[in-house]
Amino acid sequence: MKFPHSFVFLGIALLGAVPAGATAIEGHVVDQNGQPLPGVSVVYQRAQGAMGATAVTVFSAADGHFRLPGDYAEAITAGASINASGLGLKQVDRLFTAGNNTARFTFVLQKTANQADSAPASAWISRLGNREQQAAFIMNCIDCHQVPSMEVRTYAGLIDDLHAADAHAARSQSWDAIVKYMNFLSAWEFGRGQRSPDEVMSPDAVYSVKNGGAVVDALTNAFPGRLDQLENYSYGAPVVATADTAIWEYAVPEPNNIREAVMMGDPARLWAADVGDNRIVSIDVASGRQQDYRVPTDFLIGPHSLHRDNKDQLWITPLFNDTVARLNPATGEWKTWTLKTPEGKGVGIHDLSFGYQHELLTDRRGRIWFSDIGNTAVGYFDPGNGKSRIWPAPNAPERAKDVALYGTSSLYGLVMTRDRKEVWYSQLGNGVFGGFNVDTQKFIGPFVLPSANAGPRRITISDEDVMYLALYGTGQIAEFDVKTRKMIAIHDLPDIASAPYSVTWDPVRKVVWVATSNGNVIYRFDPRTRSFGVLPLPRPGAFLRMIDIDPQTGVLVSSYSNIVEVVHGPRMAFIVDPGDGAYPKKFDPATASTARSVR
Repeated sequence: MKFPHSFVFLGIALLGAVPAGATAIEGHVVDQNGQPLPGVSVVYQRAQGAMGATAVTVFSAADGHFRLPGDYAEAITAGASINASGLGLKQVDRLFTAGNNTARFTFVLQKTANQADSAPASAWISRLGNREQQAAFIMNCIDCHQVPSMEVRTYAGLIDDLHAADAHAARSQSWDAIVKYMNFLSAWEFGRGQRSPDEVMSPDAVYSVKNGGAVVDALTNAFPGRLDQLENYSYGAPVVATADTAIWEYAVPEPNNIREAVMMGDPARLWAADVGDNRIVSIDVASGRQQDYRVPTDFLIGPHSLHRDNKDQLWITPLFNDTVARLNPATGEWKTWTLKTPEGKGVGIHDLSFGYQHELLTDRRGRIWFSDIGNTAVGYFDPGNGKSRIWPAPNAPERAKDVALYGTSSLYGLVMTRDRKEVWYSQLGNGVFGGFNVDTQKFIGPFVLPSANAGPRRITISDEDVMYLALYGTGQIAEFDVKTRKMIAIHDLPDIASAPYSVTWDPVRKVVWVATSNGNVIYRFDPRTRSFGVLPLPRPGAFLRMIDIDPQTGVLVSSYSNIVEVVHGPRMAFIVDPGDGAYPKKFDPATASTARSVR
């Protein structure tokens, strides 16, 4: 379909409708002169009850053409919720035609200087100026939701509407109130599994950041006015989405605290952890049907991190206590372990050990290793006899002052080397990482990152034992050679305010996928060229944690992880096909299977 340069669309034209049946959806994205617009997101938000994904997203090609994958059983009319969007673009018109079991849409977009409705929350963070101040702000404020999210921006508008005589004082008092409120919610959320039901909490007692005044000052000075104008934001790297890229999103009915997701089974199902309840939500990717699998405990563990193993079983670690669970998706059978050290001490499990294939990995004695966020330790448990032991990580003298000022050093991520002799860990609270030899029981390091607010969270390791660390606070990824104990490089992300939560090694593409919490994108880092690509996600509030990779098709699996129920944001697990054909099998939701026997 070609358009003359002077062609302009006026209104939505309805030329027929495609009745219910096997309907294809395709079309073009153009500007007001009829010129094609490549790389634009086209999102089909499907009606409630539609079979399969809740929403499907594709991207326009160089000639502006797009086509949604598969066919759709529902009737497609001009009123269908299908829209196009892009950074710095605004949809101004839409044309619809129908025929031959195909619904065709043409979207007209125009450039707009004000990017407030299309840029991510991270775009405003550069107002903080000083990079270290920015890192400290991210570490304090972007933990359960994005900042400034739409709700935060709306709050800024309400402050501006006060028209106070002393506008600065009004902002300071208003931001002080909301910071205390959010800290109360955070403390309430993270304490649910450890409090007695009748315990009353004081907001003053649970204020969780030691430097709250600095946070309020940053909000007061950096976010004046209504926060409804934003210009000149760019992704900072090429968009790697193509006409073959597709995203399938599956909403979980609220209330929930969806945390992480993986894909397993035959037929393929998404398994999403609900950290607010003792359940794992299973979602059939073909039909969209959902089923709850409840962890068989009479106390709240809060399923937190998910790990798949090489026997197609799902391992779950808790948010609130020291219970580990394992689910056999094929049979629905559960097994749980409540871990105690030989001294009777509980553990605070966060991550289980996995290797370059992003599957659970044991040492040569069959023990599973874990990061202990509660005791700042590494440890193991033996699934055969339930025995467990931990080793507290050594302090980094260079960071003693920072830990004293800001609190716990929070041992966080964990990976295992290919020979299964070492585990490596990150420490979120003090910008430190290190290793542990599981045979000699001796620590390696610690190694200190340049900033105490680096915030290393989830980590990954390549098939050549190169470790990558997502530096949440400073907006970087660190590349470290485990064999030589040498830092290769620390790379700035294209947007250093995007708050990278995790990194995942892709053993076929030989790249690192970076999940962001504040940027509404997934980054692809290629160590060979030291270059980044950007894969935009289809909606705001895309607070990501872990990315898993299906070993058959190479699709990326993740979820939007707004942890506190009252925090606004999408509650979805999703699948991304990058569309690069790197894996031998093409992903198709209608026939997908991840069963080990077909690999």
